[in-house]
Amino acid sequence: MAILSIVRSKPAHGSEIHQALKDKFNMDVPKPLVYGLLRIMEHQGLLASTWEIKESGPAKRVYTITEEGLDYLTMVLDKLKKAKEIIERIVSEIPQ
Repeated sequence: MAILSIVRSKPAHGSEIHQALKDKFNMDVPKPLVYGLLRIMEHQGLLASTWEIKESGPAKRVYTITEEGLDYLTMVLDKLKKAKEIIERIVSEIPQ
């Protein structure tokens, strides 16, 4: 979800996504895991990628979210909001 959220904002390459996970979500995820997840999500149709080739530096794969990815993100966010409400009700009933 975090990766889909990042790529929904703007297309990004793996290194940018890795850094955004740290900056936005305070998640220190190993780079190989991020790249592996990106490939899996692309295979599942949640993301699409193109190669960005510049005159200097290596080519970079740039990821964008697909319509299927947007639908999936919306569905999961709805489920999380419901779960959050339940958790908040449970926590509010516990004396502190």
